[in-house]
Amino acid sequence: MDNKDSEAEIHPLKTEDVKAQENHENSVERRIVSKQSSRLSRLSRWRTAAFFISLFLCLIIVFAFSFIIPCPERPVSERTWFQNYDNAVAYQFLAIEDVNEDKVQDVLFAFKANNGSGSFNRSCLDEGLPSPCAFIAAVSGTNGRALWERPAAEEVEWMECGIKQLGGAEAPGCLVVGKPVSLTAVDLRTGEWAAE
Repeated sequence: MDNKDSEAEIHPLKTEDVKAQENHENSVERRIVSKQSSRLSRLSRWRTAAFFISLFLCLIIVFAFSFIIPCPERPVSERTWFQNYDNAVAYQFLAIEDVNEDKVQDVLFAFKANNGSGSFNRSCLDEGLPSPCAFIAAVSGTNGRALWERPAAEEVEWMECGIKQLGGAEAPGCLVVGKPVSLTAVDLRTGEWAAE
């Protein structure tokens, strides 16, 4: 320690020159660093601004399209529904198909009655059949509303639904074998039929 103290006493100005030179070098380095950091800070400000502008535009687009283009309306499905056919006797036939193309399975069935359910004001006499006769009906799977009803034959012996391209039609159909001997093709979508 004595050497350092003695050297400082012998050359007191030397340490001040070294300190001044170091301060000068540090100030030059600070200026260079500050110029580089100011360039980087300007660039980072632009990047931040671009990020927030693009984020803001994306949010505007998402919210605009969520209100402009609404989701498709789906029919409200009831958990249970009940359909009453007065003075009717059901056949042992039940089919499940998407009749009205709402992506909900609908119910097809056959019953024997003097008149239909009253929804379509159809009777056996309208089709030239004696009363009572067999009706084919389709009801909606969402709420039990009657989609269509048709008198088909005096009696239903056999019935098959879901047959693709029946009679060249694009929609699937049902074949009904009736008594007395009759073969009826029914379009599932409309309930229209043609007898052979």
